[in-house]
Amino acid sequence: MALNYKKIPLYLSAIICAWSIPVDAFAANQPHTLPLEIIDVTASRLPRELYNTPAAVTLVDGQREFQLQEALQLDEALQFVPGVYFQNRYNFAQNLRISIRGFGSRAPFGVRGMQLQVDNIPYTLPDGQTQVDDIELNGIDQLHVTRGAATVQYGNGAGGAINISTKNGETFKGVTLNLDIGSDDLYKLNAQAGTSNNTGSAYISASHLNFNGYREQSQVEKTTLRGKFIWNINDSKTLTVITSLMDMPTSEDPGGLTRTQVNEDRRQATFMAKRLDSGQQVEQQTLGLTLRDSSFENTQWMINLFATHRDFEQQLPFPGSSLIAYDRWFYGSSFEITQDLRANKRPIRHTSGIEIRKQEDDRQRFSVSPNAEITRQTVDELQEARSMSAFSIVDWHLNDAVILTTGVRYDDLKMSIDAHLAQSGVGSGQRNYHEWNGNLGLSYRLGLRHQWYANLATSYESPTFTEFANPQGAGFNPFLKPQDSLSRELGIRGELSDIQYDITLFATKVTDEIIPYEIDGLRFFENAGKTDRKGLELAFEWQLNEQWQWRNALTLARYQFDNFTPLSGDNVNGNRMPGLPRQQWVSQINWQYNKWRIELESSYTGRFYAENSNDTQIKQNWLFNTRASYSLSPSVSIKAGIRNLFSKDYFANVRINANANRDVSQRGYFEPAPERNLYFGLSAKF
Repeated sequence: MALNYKKIPLYLSAIICAWSIPVDAFAANQPHTLPLEIIDVTASRLPRELYNTPAAVTLVDGQREFQLQEALQLDEALQFVPGVYFQNRYNFAQNLRISIRGFGSRAPFGVRGMQLQVDNIPYTLPDGQTQVDDIELNGIDQLHVTRGAATVQYGNGAGGAINISTKNGETFKGVTLNLDIGSDDLYKLNAQAGTSNNTGSAYISASHLNFNGYREQSQVEKTTLRGKFIWNINDSKTLTVITSLMDMPTSEDPGGLTRTQVNEDRRQATFMAKRLDSGQQVEQQTLGLTLRDSSFENTQWMINLFATHRDFEQQLPFPGSSLIAYDRWFYGSSFEITQDLRANKRPIRHTSGIEIRKQEDDRQRFSVSPNAEITRQTVDELQEARSMSAFSIVDWHLNDAVILTTGVRYDDLKMSIDAHLAQSGVGSGQRNYHEWNGNLGLSYRLGLRHQWYANLATSYESPTFTEFANPQGAGFNPFLKPQDSLSRELGIRGELSDIQYDITLFATKVTDEIIPYEIDGLRFFENAGKTDRKGLELAFEWQLNEQWQWRNALTLARYQFDNFTPLSGDNVNGNRMPGLPRQQWVSQINWQYNKWRIELESSYTGRFYAENSNDTQIKQNWLFNTRASYSLSPSVSIKAGIRNLFSKDYFANVRINANANRDVSQRGYFEPAPERNLYFGLSAKF
């Protein structure tokens, strides 16, 4: 029997974890070396210092990144994270598309292939889909990005992970008002307030955005509110309550243009997008509770409860079965415990936990005529996904410099559809997946501020509900299964005087890649391919002196189909995966003196392709941005910025594999980005 490579780190992790279990718990009272600085648990679910972490993890100061920008989308905070690529910044109906080392690149909209959490509340559904439209960007404090496989920590679809921590009333005190205006009728108002005392703290951030957009049919109006309330029950227990509200009554979709349409008028929307008034309306409410306890010596535990309700309606920019509505509940709970123990006189730290999550979508779909009239209902079904998981991560300090990390996770994922209408495509059915995954990491510390690390990890990504359509008739596709990956990393990071560096080599093999294909204009999915992803990631920051700083993020990567045999018969073996450039480089010069702060930024994106066949090439581009702020007083400051300084033509989004039933020249791949655009801001603190 052939060896399943996915099981390699799982077997090794299980053996080492089991061998380390019979430790002398009483010896935990003995003094031992602990890291002086630790990453918050949101980074890897096991609190540890950065230079003891055997994985490609990037820490981002959200307040710094958003300070001089408009805070429109999450990409503003993550542009200096190598290995991460963004599209769709200006189409709020389709949402920001994020990919990490190629995971998430095949998503036609939104986020797939990675996990996202905000203040321990999961934003990724059990079926692997993620929405980011209700994140209150002005309230972000820190972001921790895991750039490689994170399934052991987070489960399904974790080719990477983004963990966001928001501000609290202990670190943010007083009241601040922020006003931004800009090109294309940009208007955004944000208010923040924070306070604290001996019993706890409170923080609230609220924003209202109104933006007409660069193109026709691209207006968005959105209001968000987020509250974070921390109650210090006693010296060892805290209860955190999170509330989040979003109302987005307008979010228009201009559709994708052909090359001919782009050349005629970059600002235009498609005819059908305007005729059908395509776009979406969304309301969402979230409540989260987190109880932390550290009353037991060398032991901390946490219980987390959350519930999210989302009411959604969207008209897609084409006639047919294109009006979508659903009422969603997403809720769950988790328990995890972290302990510091000893084995063979060496420290051991572990985090273990269990999770349960449930997704319930009451989903409707309607057919719409070219005259924007609803002709019939095509979908009426209840979609349910339930995941139950258990995981354990162990850090074993072999000596003062070397740490061995092992992790094991089991996921029980159940997905079912109860269809109330007879239809082709996805009908009633159920699928169950039982997934074991593991990771194995090694960290070698070179002094206080340098580290080598290596990491081997597996991950999986299940099909989403919309990918279960059965080409042989109604019901679930009985042959579609999750795609699996094996990820390898080798990295070094550290500090040299005024220089910080992070260099990572990665290689990922994905098998049973889920690929779309079409039959008579209908889209189905199959496990048709293998992909090979290899690359180099570099982050570099140099504090030249007190006034000048130089920042860089470079990604050199090859994403290609290794063995791809789609039912269409097209031979794409060796082709590059669409939507992913081989080169990305973002560089920024900062100057700060007295009351002034000025940034000049350049970004290079290499060429890439719009479809699997690599027929349509998207050319490389250079973009330049600049921004500045000036403090009028200790409590009042102004800012201004110019995006696309030299007014270059480029695309904010390319709709991957769109309109595959058309001739290549007639496919609506392209969503043009704005030319030179400006914004101004005022901030006042009371």
